[in-house]
Amino acid sequence: MVSGSLSSAEGSGGSSFTAPLSTYTEKFDELFPHYLSIGMTEEQYWDKDCTLVVAYRKAEELRINRRNQEMWLQGAYFYDALCRVSPILHAFAKKGAKPVPYLSEAYALTKEQVELREEEHSKGVYNKAKKMMEGFMVNHNKKIEGK
Repeated sequence: MVSGSLSSAEGSGGSSFTAPLSTYTEKFDELFPHYLSIGMTEEQYWDKDCTLVVAYRKAEELRINRRNQEMWLQGAYFYDALCRVSPILHAFAKKGAKPVPYLSEAYALTKEQVELREEEHSKGVYNKAKKMMEGFMVNHNKKIEGK
């Protein structure tokens, strides 16, 4: 062969497989900047354990997913804030219209946070009912003592 490249049958044991389009060296050189950009050092990429690239790739996926969630949550807060102020933003708003107050605390994101909020809410309802009942009892006792 004049070109120096292998044909589909030459040097491959007679199978019908063609030579790879790029060599391993070319592929490593092509991917090197990507791994540098996600925090891998030159020494780690070229000289250390080859399974590090898998860990760095997974870490980058997690970082991207976390950033995506943060941006989505920021959008949710922004949307919520706009919805709360929207009653006073349109041209035909009634005089004296007031925006809905902003959230007093952050969204509950985990199951534990949701359960804690529900528990706090139920305690608040219980305490409110308890105070009302105590007030009723005090008034009732005053009426009985006055007779």
